[in-house]
Amino acid sequence: MPYTTLIHLRTASPAEREAAYREHTRQRLQLTAIEMGVTAVVSSALALLARLLIPAPEYVWLRALLLPLTALFAYGIARAPSVRSYGLACMATIGTLGFNNYLGALGTDRPLMYFLSAAMILVLTTSFFWITMAQWIGGTLACYAFFLPFIVDHTANRADTVFTLLFAGTSLATAFVSHARIQDYQRRAFDQECRLAELTATDTLTGARSRAEFLQQAEVAAARAQASGAPLALLYLDIDHFKRLNDGHGHAVGDAVLRGMAEVLQQALRERDVFGRLGGEEFCVLLPGQTGERAAALAERLRPLLAQVPRPDGRLTVSAGIAVLRTGESIAQALHRADLAMLKAKQAGRDRVCVAD
Repeated sequence: MPYTTLIHLRTASPAEREAAYREHTRQRLQLTAIEMGVTAVVSSALALLARLLIPAPEYVWLRALLLPLTALFAYGIARAPSVRSYGLACMATIGTLGFNNYLGALGTDRPLMYFLSAAMILVLTTSFFWITMAQWIGGTLACYAFFLPFIVDHTANRADTVFTLLFAGTSLATAFVSHARIQDYQRRAFDQECRLAELTATDTLTGARSRAEFLQQAEVAAARAQASGAPLALLYLDIDHFKRLNDGHGHAVGDAVLRGMAEVLQQALRERDVFGRLGGEEFCVLLPGQTGERAAALAERLRPLLAQVPRPDGRLTVSAGIAVLRTGESIAQALHRADLAMLKAKQAGRDRVCVAD
């Protein structure tokens, strides 16, 4: 799952968070799908070779044909584009393995016992591979469905039938507990990864996007703007005489002013706007769909709002520079022009807004 998706899940709805968790889990599990597929094919081939050592092997050709089919389904697991298709590919794979095991048991003196061990191993070892409980139930049924012909066989040994049901039930219970525990572990890991991503992407003092995260989102916004032709404005803000505030009243007071400024921006900006702290007292705002004139009007509206932020040495003022992304221009170039416009506002006397040429 993309890094930028993880960091925005804190405010997502439960349904969105669940969907993100399942998608994230699918992508993680797919990393081991090829290895699991190779293991399944090799183990099936070894079981087929072992069966050839027992008298009167049956359906050898069909079992050999199931090997590439197992590999195909395993490849489908690795390439599945959605959780649903992933689950179907997993069920098809375990169903193929169960069918292969069923064919190998046919013709033996005690088919139930021959089938049971492999069936138990299949259910237990695939417990971690299911994303939803419905997938786990479907995969278990796909595997254990091949028990039915043996159990209803009137020639089957009664003791074998009883032991099969007993061990199969134990295996199912163990697999269920394993699946539940692994799901819990994966959820905890997902939640922790989201929290770590949020901490990395957020400036801990102000709650604004960190410099690295802001620049990453700016790159994405610039690419969208260049592709669609929609305008993208950057508003560069710098608190006037901030060093004097820190030197005269201490960094704790300066930090309080920074937090107050961030709160004003958070309330005044649109939901689609993104603001980040680039360092010290410098902030930048991404304004998708905004022209230079509209960005300048926004900056003028922000000035009296920011002036209400308490500052012990006078009124809080900012110098602002605005740049609109040009066709073919990189976000770094646009940000540099906005920075130069902000410096121009500083040189012109501060507490004003300048638009880059």
